[in-house]
Amino acid sequence: MRGSVCHHGLENSMSHDRGCLRRFMLSWAWPSPDTFTPPLPLCSCEEGLCEEEISTVAPAGMMRGACGKSRAQVSDLRDQVYPENGLDPFPGEGRVVGLQRIRKPWDRTEHPGSRMTAEKFLNRLPKFVIRQGEVIDIRGPIRDTLQNCCPLPARIQEIVVETPALAAERERSQKSPESPAPQLSMLRIKSENGEQAFLLMMRPEDTIGDVRVLLAQARAVDATTFEIFSTFPPTVYHDALTLLAAGLVPSATLLLRAHRAPRPAPRPE
Repeated sequence: MRGSVCHHGLENSMSHDRGCLRRFMLSWAWPSPDTFTPPLPLCSCEEGLCEEEISTVAPAGMMRGACGKSRAQVSDLRDQVYPENGLDPFPGEGRVVGLQRIRKPWDRTEHPGSRMTAEKFLNRLPKFVIRQGEVIDIRGPIRDTLQNCCPLPARIQEIVVETPALAAERERSQKSPESPAPQLSMLRIKSENGEQAFLLMMRPEDTIGDVRVLLAQARAVDATTFEIFSTFPPTVYHDALTLLAAGLVPSATLLLRAHRAPRPAPRPE
């Protein structure tokens, strides 16, 4: 190519294949005067201007190949477009290392927790409402309807316990429905195994002992065999404590557990 230079000593140049000299231009530095005489200064063959200098030491054929007017043809193919071979796409779904599946542009992205499920829908509904002295279950019938089309966890059996406050509220709603409703406390107490939940309508002045007696009657067990407690804050409620003093008004969720024997007092050293 034009502008490229092939460096050789004079002896190596004369013995080199002449095909190389036809493609490249010749440039060399003559060794020092102590080795060869007469010295030949640096000769750069460009545009065929050094023909007289080379003719004294180089054969005619090599001189013609090195400095002749014949040059390689160079074409500018930067704008040439080479069509690609029409290859069919690989069959199947693509895979990459570390991923289970390549996401496609039309795939819908759902963030965790953004999808409305049947369980979330039920949790947004009130568990029950009181109408004319009756405790009406709201979630139960809707859960039964959704159970036919959506898999739901096992339903907790909810049992409404008959209490004096519930009977008085039922009587008031029938005789004087326009009168204001008194302040009441609605308790939801879950059994030890978590399969049942007891709903009790109580007065604020009722005690934990009153709740214990009503639960024992509804469950047909001894009242001394279980404890009533809450997890937040972790508290075991004593029988003499009123619901208002315990902060269980107007509603609260409590748990039952088997009665635990009190820990023995530490012995003095």
